[in-house]
Amino acid sequence: MNSRLHEIGRIGRPRGLDGWVRFEPDSPSAATMLSENQIVYLNDPRSGYRPLRIEDVYTEEKRNRVSFFVKFDMITNRTDAEEVKDKAIFSDQFDPDADIESIETDDIDYTGYDIIADDSDKSIGSILDVMENPAHSIIKAKIGKGSLLIPFVDEYISDVDHDKRIIRCHNLDQLMEEE
Repeated sequence: MNSRLHEIGRIGRPRGLDGWVRFEPDSPSAATMLSENQIVYLNDPRSGYRPLRIEDVYTEEKRNRVSFFVKFDMITNRTDAEEVKDKAIFSDQFDPDADIESIETDDIDYTGYDIIADDSDKSIGSILDVMENPAHSIIKAKIGKGSLLIPFVDEYISDVDHDKRIIRCHNLDQLMEEE
């Protein structure tokens, strides 16, 4: 194996027809790294390590288990996804000996922080709880009459102000169900 590359997980079964695959991380720190890393490598016995660009990542929680789904640029349909099932994914940015404590979210209690949309200065909700999972924290927020799960990643969180106890969010429409 190439000494600069470290295994971070395996590709699981396909999801849908567009090339989405389940990602099965080897460790919580590997799942966290996945959301930050744009290029990973697939070990192909014939051609060596093949780079794959991560186009999108999302998580799904069912029965208190978090599943990770990834869309790679070179896997464009279900047939491609079936061909890479059970193959290892490697990264050159992952250190398996890294201290997991340094990767996890700070021990800050976000309960009660107000949620502010970037396009407004008024509160649209408040944080009920913060759930930890291997990829990143997930905020459970009360928005209107319901609740919303917001991944604690740059895609949805633009700023955290601990002094004012507010979290500025954007792209929340992507997380809300259409009626």
